[in-house]
Amino acid sequence: MRTSRAVVALVVLLVLASCAARAAPVSGPAPTSTPTVPDMPPLPDEGRRSTVVEFTDWITDPALDRPWLLDPCLPTAYPTDRQRVGFRTVSREGPEAFDARQLGVYPTADVAAEVLAGFRRVLAACRTGQLPGGARWTWVTAETPDLGDEGFLAASTFVAPEYASNGARIAVTRAGNAVFLAHATGEYYTAEIDDGAQAVREVAERFLDSL
Repeated sequence: MRTSRAVVALVVLLVLASCAARAAPVSGPAPTSTPTVPDMPPLPDEGRRSTVVEFTDWITDPALDRPWLLDPCLPTAYPTDRQRVGFRTVSREGPEAFDARQLGVYPTADVAAEVLAGFRRVLAACRTGQLPGGARWTWVTAETPDLGDEGFLAASTFVAPEYASNGARIAVTRAGNAVFLAHATGEYYTAEIDDGAQAVREVAERFLDSL
């Protein structure tokens, strides 16, 4: 009799424990909801027709996997590219020139901040370099803390034995979870924060003003 009562009591305890386990809250981090990403705003000059015969019209490329035009290491890889939730490139071409605007949207502002941190790391790692054929490049940068939430300017020169010297002028800014890059290439003979760098900064300011 005692054995039967003990068995019954054990079964009751197991049933109660099972019910309690089902009712108890699950431990661990609370699930997070995917943030709502707003529509990507128009970029400066997007959709404009060329006013000079030497340049093409501005064209839009919505490819999510297109590389950033900041490429100091030839080639440069950015792990944060896999976290994009939106990306667009607007560009035009001319004789010995290429102008572009790029916008990347990320899940959070922290991820967008890591994009800029990655830009800064590769600019530091590949500030100077040389290709096997003898072409050499140099990059310089300047921080612009008043450009959006954070930003900087970059300038390069690329010198190859068989080509005229050329380079790039780039402005980068972050606004929350969005990263904007203004890019211009042309015949630059030095890597310096000059009028060309200020011109792409003005493009970045136009983007910020449109938000």
